Amino acid sequence: MQPRIYTHPTQAKADIPSVDLLTLLFDSEHSAAEEDSVLHVDAASADNTVTKAQLRDLTERIAHGLQSNYALSSVGPKKDVVTVITYGQILVPALLYGVIAAGAVYSAASPSSTVAELSRQVEIGQSRLIVCGEEHKDLAAQVAKAKHLPLRNVLLLDSTAGTWSLRSLDSTVNAIGQNKLKWQRITDPQALKESLIVILWSSGTTGLPKGVMLSHLNLVAETYLMALSGRAYVAQETEKGTYVPKQHSTLAHLPVSHIAGLFGYLISPFYSAVIVIWMRRYVWDDLLKYLKQHRITVWYTVPSIWLRISKSPEMWPLLKSLEGASTGAAPMDGDLMKTVNSIVGTGDQKMIGQTWGMSETTGAVTAARRDQEGDDTGCLGDILPSVELRMVDDDYKDVDPDKQEGEMLVRSPLVSNGYYNNPQATKDTFHGEWLCTGDIAVKKNDRFYIVDRKKELLKYKGLQVAPAEIENLLFTHPHIREAAVVGVPAPNDPGTDWPRAYVVRAAGEQLSEGEVQKYVADRLAPYKQLRGGVAFINELPKNAIGKFLRRELRERAKSEVLSQASARQSKL
Repeated sequence: MQPRIYTHPTQAKADIPSVDLLTLLFDSEHSAAEEDSVLHVDAASADNTVTKAQLRDLTERIAHGLQSNYALSSVGPKKDVVTVITYGQILVPALLYGVIAAGAVYSAASPSSTVAELSRQVEIGQSRLIVCGEEHKDLAAQVAKAKHLPLRNVLLLDSTAGTWSLRSLDSTVNAIGQNKLKWQRITDPQALKESLIVILWSSGTTGLPKGVMLSHLNLVAETYLMALSGRAYVAQETEKGTYVPKQHSTLAHLPVSHIAGLFGYLISPFYSAVIVIWMRRYVWDDLLKYLKQHRITVWYTVPSIWLRISKSPEMWPLLKSLEGASTGAAPMDGDLMKTVNSIVGTGDQKMIGQTWGMSETTGAVTAARRDQEGDDTGCLGDILPSVELRMVDDDYKDVDPDKQEGEMLVRSPLVSNGYYNNPQATKDTFHGEWLCTGDIAVKKNDRFYIVDRKKELLKYKGLQVAPAEIENLLFTHPHIREAAVVGVPAPNDPGTDWPRAYVVRAAGEQLSEGEVQKYVADRLAPYKQLRGGVAFINELPKNAIGKFLRRELRERAKSEVLSQASARQSKL
């Protein structure tokens, strides 16, 4: 039987430019940025800006500085990996381009990582060079010591106005000198596909973080495909005589170690000539402050931040300037979409669109078309051109989309070549040519909807329970700011999970466990009830991108349930 394959409704395949990433951005007809276009602005110091011409200059100077001082290998399996630990700053794009131009690999490490976690990444990547921001120089020095690297091999990136530099911690090297090195132009399709230019660290569907390998082809394809519908929309509106702004602006607040930040701030805006206004990192009060100081017109953020915005009226007037809004990194349900649509822009249009993807797919493989942006049902939008999807059961057999849910598989030029120095993990993540995403979806009215992560689905007496469904319901409670649901093993019932909710009350509100359980009982099926109880906490543990750290909550739930059982036993 032939597999059931889903593609873009009108354009199954696109002609992706056969060029390397830097040539696409700096020197191709596809890039919208002019040489004098301002592309990056420091949110805290608006006069501190970077133009395309300055980016080109910095890229070539950093490339020369890295090569001349560290003799980076740019060939084959011995290609050097540069580990980068930093918050957002306006020189991070130039650093990425400079590392690539030098022929090395940019390894984006999370700034929230521990010494042990970073040491593991440095070891896997056999990295000889670490670059950090001011906030992480002590951490970087500790990692260097643990991996026996000299402080000469730890560089501090400083984007402060008037003092732009990339200096070693022992002060012997400034890698932004006056000499320049031009990058190697690549047009051979096989070389573009097999290249390695970026490593992102992801847990994938299981296990410890693994290094996702991204190639020139991956990043060029994502850049080109994501821009197609937007450019078609602009051409269509221009032909109608509608005014379309020449340049948009956005506020960078997501981590640049995540695909959403790396692609969304370092690559895509350059290609489309969008101004990126840089916060160091996401802090709610800073977000509020900079949105008051800077007018933004397009914005992507994660559902957890949209949720907080929906419950924070002081933020709403600051988003009236938006002409485009989107979300991703986790599913966003239709109710929250409706609420956000009433807040952003004029408040009377369906604006917000949802993307779906992962690090292993170089980001989005589905996205709302600009002319259809603002679906408020929670669907994933259209499949991008040159992307193929399947929905399969646990035996990799295609499911009937009208009757069953299934795991999403992806085949595309956007799919990574695998995990760095980890062939077993690569093998485990692919089924033939198809990437196994671990996301469970349903298809309704020709639209895809994510139900939950395969590894996070709970089983209650053989029935599947999606934590996300219960969470989305809890989000609608006016006295709940945030909530996350995990499973705890049911006593004396092997293979059955009891959903347990961790709830953050809205400021100043009172709410009991019984009230939360009743709210769910009145609205969801009996097998989806919070039999594992409700615990109230001040903050939910999250990673840098705003996703709930369910593993931490599961461990906490196990401990709490065991303690409760022990206490009951002692009373007998």
